[in-house]
Amino acid sequence: MDVAALMAAGLYDPDAPTAADRLALLEYLVGRGATVAEMVEADADGVLFALSAYLAAFAPVERLPLSDVAARSGTSVDGIRRLLLAEGLPVDEATLLPAYVVDDAAAFRTGASLFGEEATLAFTRVIGASVARIVDAAISLFYGEFSVTAPADGTELERARANARAGAVFAVLPSVITHLLEQCFRLNSARAASARGDALGQTATVGVGFVDLVDSTVWAAQLSLKDHALALARFESAAWNIATGHGGRVVKLIGDEAMIVASSAETVCRIAVELCDTVTADPALPGVRAGVGYGDVTWRGGDYVGPLVNLVARSVKVATAGSVVVTAEARHQLGAGGPWRVTDIGSHALRGIEEPVPLFTVVSG
Repeated sequence: MDVAALMAAGLYDPDAPTAADRLALLEYLVGRGATVAEMVEADADGVLFALSAYLAAFAPVERLPLSDVAARSGTSVDGIRRLLLAEGLPVDEATLLPAYVVDDAAAFRTGASLFGEEATLAFTRVIGASVARIVDAAISLFYGEFSVTAPADGTELERARANARAGAVFAVLPSVITHLLEQCFRLNSARAASARGDALGQTATVGVGFVDLVDSTVWAAQLSLKDHALALARFESAAWNIATGHGGRVVKLIGDEAMIVASSAETVCRIAVELCDTVTADPALPGVRAGVGYGDVTWRGGDYVGPLVNLVARSVKVATAGSVVVTAEARHQLGAGGPWRVTDIGSHALRGIEEPVPLFTVVSG
């Protein structure tokens, strides 16, 4: 370990009262592969000890200038920039990129040759957005949960070792993601094969639902930020578990609202009714309501869009707390008799929809 270099970088002062502890920390980090530049950056943020978590999760890798990545991959510098921007990674001439970006660029070229550059960039943006959300969740878990139990009164070396143990947990993410990719691809391949459309997107016929917390702005104002976050986490967990259990999928969570799709209107209704019952039984959550529709939507980039989605999103505002409203098409899918009690609540003017929309409430029998 080059102590003089560490002193020159401002990382070590032999005359400081905690010099021995700091030197032990630096020796530990250098032994795990930390560079002086990485330590300087972490120290400037006051979290030098936390660098060990990153080192435990990610193996050291060669870093290259942008021009070298372009040359090695046979791609233009502008092409590498477009790829990185689609991934959500800003880049300039001074940025040093991990060497595996060379392989990323080769994979992108193959995708572009098969599907077209714009479609491949759109898919890359989905990957970038998904990974960004995973990282945000990991950071939230790390600093929101682990940091509470970490030895805050210990030496920097003790805290670094504790952070390394936590960081090692995140090292398994690639294998978890690979497993999920395989499972989800297998489960969804039939749906993909039956989708209609062209390179601009696919059309699918599905049940669509929105489940919305009622008066959530007023409710949130009555809670601390922590209690609000914990309550929303329970809503999100319930939405995810119930939708998955019935063979549906949570497409996205939009603050106080969950968008759900499934192959049939009846499945979405079952999810919506059960989720409304679960939320209603939770004293920490406000009222909840849902809207369900059925028909053709555009399926692209993991999301579902189109007039039907807009209509259902508007129709949920008609529902009263604890109720589920459905469109005429969804009501037709439920059929006559069966386990559903259906009530006609007339036609309603919905924002952005030209003609009044017939709506019904449904209750599971």
